[in-house]
Amino acid sequence: MSFSYKVRALLCLLLLLAANPVFALKICPTCQKEQADSVNFCPDDGAKLEQVAGTRISVIELKELPAGAVIKVNNKIQAGNRLELQFGRDYVINIASEGFQPGQLKVRPVSNELTELSLRLEQLSPEAARQVKMAEIADSHEKDMIEIKGGVYVLGSERGNYDERPVRKVQLETFWIDKHEVTCAQYQRFLEDVRKHGHLWCHPNAPANKDHTPFHTYAWALKFSWVGGQPPRGMGNYPVVLADWYDAYAYAKWAGKRLPTEDEWEAAARGGDGREYPWGNTFSHDRCNAGDQPLAVGSFPDGVSPWGVFDMAGNAAEWTTTAYEPRPADSKPFTGRYGLPIIRGGSWDDNSKTCRSAARDVRRSPLYRSTTVGFRCVSDKEPWLLVPGAK
Repeated sequence: MSFSYKVRALLCLLLLLAANPVFALKICPTCQKEQADSVNFCPDDGAKLEQVAGTRISVIELKELPAGAVIKVNNKIQAGNRLELQFGRDYVINIASEGFQPGQLKVRPVSNELTELSLRLEQLSPEAARQVKMAEIADSHEKDMIEIKGGVYVLGSERGNYDERPVRKVQLETFWIDKHEVTCAQYQRFLEDVRKHGHLWCHPNAPANKDHTPFHTYAWALKFSWVGGQPPRGMGNYPVVLADWYDAYAYAKWAGKRLPTEDEWEAAARGGDGREYPWGNTFSHDRCNAGDQPLAVGSFPDGVSPWGVFDMAGNAAEWTTTAYEPRPADSKPFTGRYGLPIIRGGSWDDNSKTCRSAARDVRRSPLYRSTTVGFRCVSDKEPWLLVPGAK
């Protein structure tokens, strides 16, 4: 961010005065002169300062901002570029606009005169702007999780495949689940840490020095494959696909989370009333992405689960950490060596039957990569306690 000489000098003056502010918050009852809050007696007549003056406002007007710039003051979005700030308080002003380097100012107002600041954000190259956008997407989802209350849940179905039977009641502890499927932007951060620190988060039974880059050599998968550690252009907010079970496990561990069991996944998708789909008992293309290709996460707000979890039907089917058994009640955790991990939820390439919340997708190796399969994570701890990248 660059400033004119005049603006730089003005900012220096504002910050210099902030070190020893002279804002008035008290008033003398005798001479009516305002004094600083730290003064108890009027220096002119010795009268005790008893009356507190009303809140004083400083107006700062931001000039030369890019079109569509978003202004936040102390992390709250402002409606315009004219800011009314109280004397004596510290403010952090953040300015962001797509295609420009974000800027930040730290001020403590000391004057009641209108202050105009001409700010010129540095325009980014297309690739740099893309990276900033990816970081914003990742930040928006990193700790966006939904609490699923512990209790008894009705799982399974008598109307589906034989391996969904019988309907059963399962006791679960409270857990938190990602509100959205893990996005390409989030996964890119994980890959960057793997390049820097090595394979610290891999499953012990994963292939040695495993490449966690989502890719496939088949022609139909090339549009979803990553190149040079970068996801396909424009897909930062899409679910990451072409990630096998070991990739999903490593990401979850890196994020301080884990993959869900199939029971946890189904409870988060259906709630406690045994419904067929996250939104009810009738399939609707208006409530899920069962179409031609994956879409950005959260594209179907009318299809959320009773808990408010998005895309639990369609878009990307999702890995779990449960090994398949014909009877769900007999299933055990997948160890990464023997058995087949279960995939849940159906995908953009599925139909009303396979998008049902009780449907179980099986016969998939943990090394299986598909343009239809992604994942989301769960945690036993509150999301604000999680530290991605912890070693």
